Amino acid sequence: MLPIQKILQPVDFSQGSLRMTAYAKALALKYGVLKGGAELTLLHVMNPMYSFPATAISGPAFVPVSESVIEEHEKHLQEFAVDELQGVPVRRLIYEGEVVEQIAEFAQSENIDLAVMSTHGHGVLRRFLIGSTAAKILHDVTCPVLTGAHVSDNIEGTPAFSNILCAVDLDSHAEETLTWASQFAADFQARLSLVHVVNDPDTADQAREELKILQTNSATPASTIYIDTGDPAKTVCSVARNACADLLVIGRGANDDSTGVLSSTAYAIIRQSPCPVVSLVGPQTTKK
Repeated sequence: MLPIQKILQPVDFSQGSLRMTAYAKALALKYGVLKGGAELTLLHVMNPMYSFPATAISGPAFVPVSESVIEEHEKHLQEFAVDELQGVPVRRLIYEGEVVEQIAEFAQSENIDLAVMSTHGHGVLRRFLIGSTAAKILHDVTCPVLTGAHVSDNIEGTPAFSNILCAVDLDSHAEETLTWASQFAADFQARLSLVHVVNDPDTADQAREELKILQTNSATPASTIYIDTGDPAKTVCSVARNACADLLVIGRGANDDSTGVLSSTAYAIIRQSPCPVVSLVGPQTTKK
């Protein structure tokens, strides 16, 4: 069973944030039942200063945000997704400062087990997953992160996690990624498939054997294995689409004690995937 008890969702009050709330709720309810209580924290980060660009006669100007603006954000947060999150223990917090820094520091200090983040928003988060802000968040946050670049505006009921696809690149952290995916699939009684992209078709058989060994080492049940060639990100996303995957699990880099490394392939998969993606920094700690 995965050790998911603390879930973080950064929110900017956009439709993107509201869409991802359905996933945060589904996970909080599931692991709340399995673990005896899972808490969801909604974190809104606002800059305490307005910034005005430099002009021909003066440098940039910084003006403190008024108390009324802060109160407006606080009110908005208290009202955000109240109906959607009924039945879930929720903390609602507002922090002031730089958004990436505050999210990363909160996730680390609070020992967050999973972050659920929107990929498109407005204001501070409007560049999520299309610019440097997203890359830095995924680089700095070391817990697993669930994102959904193409999540529908019209999610009806509880999001399904019945068909899980794990992209495995056979690096030194592949076993941790596969173990996490396998345990998540077991928690949801979902079907788990694997995908691996090779450069040379002649190495496909060798890759398949290595994946079978990896399955044995990670105690992963027998799964469908997709071996294909081509651009890794496009190929993985194509397999996810054709397999009608509900969730894609990938590794996004190595853990050097404080930060992860977001690879260009991981970034491209997160941006292009037709289904939500959980990206992990290796190694991950899991519990049976």
